[in-house]
Amino acid sequence: MAARDNSEGGVWRLVGTGLSYNAHWLAVGAAVLLGTALRIHHLAYESLWTDEIFSLLTTDPALPLREFWYRVIADTHPPLYYLALRWWSAAFGQSEAAARAPSALFGCLTIWAAVMSIGPALPRPSRLALALLYAVSPGAIWYAQEARSYSLLLLFAAVLTGWGVRFIRNAGAGGRSTQRAMRVLVAAALLASFTHYFGFLFSVAIFSACLAFTRRDRERGMLSALGALIVIGCFVPWMAYHALFMDAERVEWVRTFPLGDSASWFGGIAFGGTPALAAFAIAAGMLIIKLGWREVGSLPVTSSCLLICGVTILMSFVTSLHTPVLTGRNLIVLLPAIYLVAAELASALAFAWGRLAGFTYLAVQLALIAQPSFAHFGDHTKEQWRESAQFVLHTPGCTAGTISVYGEAQYYLFYTGKLRPHLQLREIPEGGTADLGHEPISSCPILLWIVGIPEWDLDGLFATVGLDRSEIEITGWYEAYVVLAKKS
Repeated sequence: MAARDNSEGGVWRLVGTGLSYNAHWLAVGAAVLLGTALRIHHLAYESLWTDEIFSLLTTDPALPLREFWYRVIADTHPPLYYLALRWWSAAFGQSEAAARAPSALFGCLTIWAAVMSIGPALPRPSRLALALLYAVSPGAIWYAQEARSYSLLLLFAAVLTGWGVRFIRNAGAGGRSTQRAMRVLVAAALLASFTHYFGFLFSVAIFSACLAFTRRDRERGMLSALGALIVIGCFVPWMAYHALFMDAERVEWVRTFPLGDSASWFGGIAFGGTPALAAFAIAAGMLIIKLGWREVGSLPVTSSCLLICGVTILMSFVTSLHTPVLTGRNLIVLLPAIYLVAAELASALAFAWGRLAGFTYLAVQLALIAQPSFAHFGDHTKEQWRESAQFVLHTPGCTAGTISVYGEAQYYLFYTGKLRPHLQLREIPEGGTADLGHEPISSCPILLWIVGIPEWDLDGLFATVGLDRSEIEITGWYEAYVVLAKKS
């Protein structure tokens, strides 16, 4: 394997010599169209959930700019996504479809950006495999249908990973090519950093990998160090400013979240579940048995991506000793590196055992990854604020008066404030107590509106708020309930 050829006509082809330049880009375009269809299908089917409502409350275009900025700096994330969503909300409103449309757009661009960023560092068939992996990726689809910053973060992570590998491999000889790659890396790193703090950690990992692999090349080594210094110098002042206002309690849930659950969460984001992860591991194991650890570890793209993943995880562990940041959702930045490894793995299998082996692995991997991506359409997996709110708004006698709500009232007011301005929502803080069993009779039969509580926790909650199941009626959706006084 020492004579490995990574050129367009080399032995790494998954497809026969008939895969021309035009055919390649037509196939990539088809993959982008597939990914686009999956990202916009049922975009507004599910209700907004709590985190999405928080995004919309923060970016409400009716807020004065000063109030908007106060809410942004009180949050735990940098401002870029919120700035973009505020502009979008002002232009298109805050419905489910409008709120999620930017994320869907970022998700579609990610597929194209991933292929363009890696460029000639992968042969055409491997780039096509990469586009297909992104197109059906569970995590990429899920977060492209959510009004949060993760789809934008994934877009920048794809650009960083692709151009980082190109810089390391020096694809396209010449100083101009190297300088261009570093300029793109610096720009993408700054955008990723101001989108999410994990974007900054990932950017540092990218520059660390560039330094590690180019330490014997003075020009590229100096460019890597300079790029890292520019990003750190531009972003650290923001971190110092943000730390003065940020509400650190908003990330405390991460500290108590089990590490094993985070790993399972990320496995679902990347592969959709155990079968696809097992296929990936089996294929890698077969290749290691065939070629050996050293040869597999020296695969040009794989070695770079493994270092990028390792540094990112290490830095997140170290950061979590002070501020908890390690969650499966934040690790979405690793998807580009993982899918690059999977694409190169298919090429390596084709080289080791023939094109049929590469095709078979890729087909099985795609089928297993795609299964949960397709299966989630039509399922309700988010807190059903919309459905429960519609029930409350259409309950006779509840145009005014007072309804108790469990948790922060601002989320409930997102649905009722403009439509029922005379309906008062009395907040019962999470973990708080009340005596709703002796509420005075009123025209509104609703005693309690609850969102975000699993069904098995209801009895414990009812005990703390003074409700007896024998005296109430419960209308429920997914993690949302409206409790009414039982009719006499």
